[in-house]
Amino acid sequence: MILPQISSLLPTLFNDPGQTVKSLCILGLFFGGAQSSLQAQELSGGPGTAEFQYLGNLIYARPAGIAGAYTSLAQGVDAVGTNPAGVSKADPNRIFSGTLRYHFVDITSGNVTYGFPGESGRSYAFSAAYLNYGKISELDENGNETGKVHMPVSFNPTFTGATKVNDKIRVGVTVKGFSEYLADITESQLGWGWGVDAGLLFQPSAKNIGFGLALLNLGRKEQSQLVGGSAGGLLPVSIKGGMYYYPSELPKGKLALDVEVPWHDVILISGGIEYAYNNALTLRCGSRVDWNEVSYLLEKVTVDKPGDLMGGNALKVASGFTFQADGIALDYAVQYWYGLSWLHALTLRYVVL
Repeated sequence: MILPQISSLLPTLFNDPGQTVKSLCILGLFFGGAQSSLQAQELSGGPGTAEFQYLGNLIYARPAGIAGAYTSLAQGVDAVGTNPAGVSKADPNRIFSGTLRYHFVDITSGNVTYGFPGESGRSYAFSAAYLNYGKISELDENGNETGKVHMPVSFNPTFTGATKVNDKIRVGVTVKGFSEYLADITESQLGWGWGVDAGLLFQPSAKNIGFGLALLNLGRKEQSQLVGGSAGGLLPVSIKGGMYYYPSELPKGKLALDVEVPWHDVILISGGIEYAYNNALTLRCGSRVDWNEVSYLLEKVTVDKPGDLMGGNALKVASGFTFQADGIALDYAVQYWYGLSWLHALTLRYVVL
């Protein structure tokens, strides 16, 4: 099981600074839905694997409820961190949004976002996200508690600009900063970096289909979390492409499919459905697999004795809903991660009419 292996990392924290960073980076890999503990450790030395791995999970409740298959559906301030072009589809009024996520092993995160219209059809959004790893007891070199408790945290501000180019194309760009502080220990300092997201939405003449494309987390780490530690190195950069489709016989439902190609990991495939039950209530669900699982299933169908499954994506199923009325919307999502239990996300949006 994955959870006991994560837990086994925590008692080693703060014995020495190097082990602290290594442990938190591996924890970040699990948190980001890495394949298995073995694969996460093998990948941890490569580019784009050990820097700010949590970035892919700082999303809003709506994309969380459809397992991240949101690149083509991105709309409004919820598009920040997924496809910035979707910010151009925001309400023409000012929007305030707040999100709270509760993860496994007492990890919590959230964000606040302010979206507003600009000139010539442009839209903008400011967002600030945080991640709290929970309370971790400091241990001495013999494994005994010292009585000190540390709470590693991360803070990530962003600014997004997006516009409608024409009736078919929308584009957007997000500039983001990342920071992480591990603990009040001698060699600890604020680690930080920067990144850029770029996105595109394409709406063909057929209105029951749409496409999205996004480049996420293109950037680098500028300062280590430890004095004298290494900087540079890629963030967890990835390319995502997606499409949605609703058949004429199901006009209230949208089927969505996303393919993500991470620099540091195997291909991820997400899919789901959104169904507008009425003007006030929308339901959604989805799931995600990686290419290892797809290959294994293909082998089971075509080969008498398929090989063993190597890895597999941790996020197995997601669902959620949106309830909205009079300029206020509430999004909720729950995800099940294999070996890591449940993740909950809640987003509250308010439109200033």
